[in-house]
Amino acid sequence: MRSWLSSMLSKPATWLLHIALGIIVLGACVTHFFGEHGEIHLRADQAQTLTVRHSSVSLFLWDFHIVSDADGNPVDFISELRLLDRRAKTPVVDEGIVRMNKPLKYHGFRFCQSDYDSDLQGVVLAYNYDPWGIVITYAGYALLLVAMIAFFTQKNTGFRAVLKKSVLYQRRGLYAISAGVLIVLLAVVMTRAVTPKPPLQPVLQTPLLGIHVSVIMLAYTLFAVIMINGILGLCMPKRREQILYVSHVLLYPGLFSLTAGIFIGAVWANMSWGRYWGWDPKETWALITMLVYAALLHLPWLKNKCALSKDRFAIVYHVCSVVAFAFVLFTYFGVSYLLGGLHSYAN
Repeated sequence: MRSWLSSMLSKPATWLLHIALGIIVLGACVTHFFGEHGEIHLRADQAQTLTVRHSSVSLFLWDFHIVSDADGNPVDFISELRLLDRRAKTPVVDEGIVRMNKPLKYHGFRFCQSDYDSDLQGVVLAYNYDPWGIVITYAGYALLLVAMIAFFTQKNTGFRAVLKKSVLYQRRGLYAISAGVLIVLLAVVMTRAVTPKPPLQPVLQTPLLGIHVSVIMLAYTLFAVIMINGILGLCMPKRREQILYVSHVLLYPGLFSLTAGIFIGAVWANMSWGRYWGWDPKETWALITMLVYAALLHLPWLKNKCALSKDRFAIVYHVCSVVAFAFVLFTYFGVSYLLGGLHSYAN
């Protein structure tokens, strides 16, 4: 008990990372078992009553219209609603507006724009009733962000230990600046290459698009460098261990960037589709990729448990780093062209 407590006090950011992930999983479980979601079709000439658990609300479509730019491309879908809370003793008709990436919140419900009828007299709204799951999950996201930032300021971490052994630290003036500039430039080029070109679909017209894509591309760039290092490490026995240190240093920001990118995407999905996770193929394989690189991050544990020599462990590490990048390639290219899904606009 004392050793566990002392470890927690000496490495607070590391523990916070794992606690935050546990809170996120708890929030997902609450959403799965207690949340409700679906779709409701509204027509301008009729009211619909939606009842979920102990909550009931009546909705009436007052108006629907499409906002277009100067070239006639749609940039937003707007549904104006009249709502009536059936639980209230003295019912009052409220007004609400649903727009793309701007859900309407009403007494525990969240309504998002999903589709519309061709005659513009009807809409399909995605609804979500999850008052506790979202709160718990978002609290986990916030704690995870704080923990990831604090991790790099914590003194006794595996990142600090391996950084001091790497050439990036020993010759930090030249190597660190050069590597940082190169990685950022590659990430910018990759971001520009994969960002959809105008005119954008209404769902993509949000600042979160640039943030989400940039953070994910930064992670993929770092993983690509780690993969190249893996090949070099296997081909250069004399520098194998030093290359391992460089790869492991880059793995931390790479994994953290991918994790942040996934959760930024989850927040965006909650705004656009009414749920932060739907097991879409791109979401699922991004999560799998994150877990693969998390396993690579914890690979030094294998060295201690199996009493591997430094050279043998370096070989195992480099092989795993090359294999892991196959998950990145499949997540981006394979999913887009083979599995499709809600991210098909990323093709």
